Amino acid sequence: MDMIKMVIWVVIGLLALSFFGISLRALYESPTNQDNLSFIITLTDQGWDHISGFFENMPDFFKDISHLNVPTYGK
Repeated sequence: MDMIKMVIWVVIGLLALSFFGISLRALYESPTNQDNLSFIITLTDQGWDHISGFFENMPDFFKDISHLNVPTYGK
């Protein structure tokens, strides 16, 4: 049901763009927009690499601190 709603909203959005005379092809082929898209894709790639590298190294962090004695309270 959610997929159908999304498709309907995409169609409504495309009709609204057409109503206002906005061409997606012209927007995509614009040098400024292509430069902006390239920047966003590069930034997202770098961010993803940074975040995934952090999570890949987490097991090493827990292995390094596993020998520490943590006091338990209430026992």
